[in-house]
Amino acid sequence: MTKHGTILLVEDNANDIVVIRKAFAEAGVHNPLQTVHSGEEAVKYLGGQGKFADREKFPLPFLALLDLKMSHEDGFAVLRWLYERPGLKKKFTLIVLGSDSSDSEVQLAYELGAQSYLLKPIDFKQLTDTVRHVKEYWIELNRLPEGAA
Repeated sequence: MTKHGTILLVEDNANDIVVIRKAFAEAGVHNPLQTVHSGEEAVKYLGGQGKFADREKFPLPFLALLDLKMSHEDGFAVLRWLYERPGLKKKFTLIVLGSDSSDSEVQLAYELGAQSYLLKPIDFKQLTDTVRHVKEYWIELNRLPEGAA
């Protein structure tokens, strides 16, 4: 698995994007971070459509962080789209960031192919700690099969 591949952040809140980028820097995650602002943009990015067709500029990520609660198309729409494309879904790790830990939401996220469901911390220190854990497990320890991004 490429440890220095691109990470895709799917987040519609501009303030959260800034804070998450800071948390990545603070946690020592130096991977390129691409950001899209809606479920619709995430689908286009992952599908290599429109402006995202240039895979040199917009490479398929090895890790994607998907906010579930977004205006327009939410994270569940992205999960459903990916569920219908198992070949694509196998090429990267998908971590869901949820603000709700209801059993039904967590269950549905996993049923649709999420590999991890994390509560989105609201405190910067907690967010940085969460990013450190993501780095330790998903970037440093986890291995993907041959052919994955």
